[in-house]
Amino acid sequence: MQFLSALFRFPKDDPAQATRARHTLMSSISSLTIISFTVYCSHVGLFRVPLPGLFGFVALALAIHALFYAAICAGWNRRLADPSMTLVQIINSILWMMFVLYFIEQVRGTVLMLFMIIFVFGIFRLRLAQFIGAAVFALGAYAIVIALLFFNRPQSINARIEVLQWVLLAMVLPWFALIGAYISNIRNALRQKNKELEKALETIERLASHDELTGIPNRRCFLDALRREQACADRDHRPFCLALFDLDFFKAINDRHGHLAGDHVLRAFAECVQKKVRQTDYFGRYGGEEFALLIVDADMDLASNMLERIRADIEDHAFSHIDRKVTASIGVAQYAPGETINSLINRADQALYGAKNDGRNCVKQAVLEVQATNIISAIEAVS
Repeated sequence: MQFLSALFRFPKDDPAQATRARHTLMSSISSLTIISFTVYCSHVGLFRVPLPGLFGFVALALAIHALFYAAICAGWNRRLADPSMTLVQIINSILWMMFVLYFIEQVRGTVLMLFMIIFVFGIFRLRLAQFIGAAVFALGAYAIVIALLFFNRPQSINARIEVLQWVLLAMVLPWFALIGAYISNIRNALRQKNKELEKALETIERLASHDELTGIPNRRCFLDALRREQACADRDHRPFCLALFDLDFFKAINDRHGHLAGDHVLRAFAECVQKKVRQTDYFGRYGGEEFALLIVDADMDLASNMLERIRADIEDHAFSHIDRKVTASIGVAQYAPGETINSLINRADQALYGAKNDGRNCVKQAVLEVQATNIISAIEAVS
């Protein structure tokens, strides 16, 4: 039952496996072309194997292709050096061709054209050495078939024509292998360029949304998160708070220790805060030595307690490259329903200035002036 379920389950969740499965189906269709031609030759009397035996070999060939497809759908191929199993499938098709060439009559030269169908499948994956190896295997197998026919059924072949056909195949297959390998290399180079392009786009997107120095979200990205949280808060009626950080006397650090030391302090500060915030919170660089923290599902008391712990950790943190402690002033405001983002930021900013006026290295709460304004407006509307 597991085998059957694997056979008919297309791996849509894995693009690479889905591509391999499609290629395997294409190989199976190519083999059906050879099988159909063989059955027709048997019908018109050009194939020496009785129908029951032929159908047995056909069933075996179809079962092998089904096994390849099931192996990919079930993921058994992941452990192989070549998960696509391209070369193995080509070898399998060549062996089937040898069976056909040995038992077919009169039109053996026509059957050789079907080799091209087999080798086209290799364009998807094979390297030049693999193409050449498959061509040499096909030529060697065909030489064995000619030898067996010469010794077992000499009346059924014309040795000169068979050798001529072998020489012609020996001329065509290596050239086809070169062209196939060239196309395969172009595909691989294009795939690599696409990967590099995707990586470059990811880098560009990250640079557009994250601060290059600290690696945390930049101001624009933070404001987008703040707007999303405002929409969620208005919809779900849940509180959140905005905190603004400012490193105390940061200009003195740059003047005394240099801007490289200042950059190190900014990175170390960002790492210190990130270790203390929850995964649901959002921390970003607001500008210069100012940072912002979006504290979701939190009222003023919860946010203030969290910020006080962060402030104490910053004060106790040992910043290398400088010979002084680093502290931060913090202003925090709780969002009031119906308030604008600019109003929330302004209240948090006023609280931050209040923290600086109170001696720095402290947490200052913003006053909910918006609620009072809303109450006054409501009273005026009623009256």
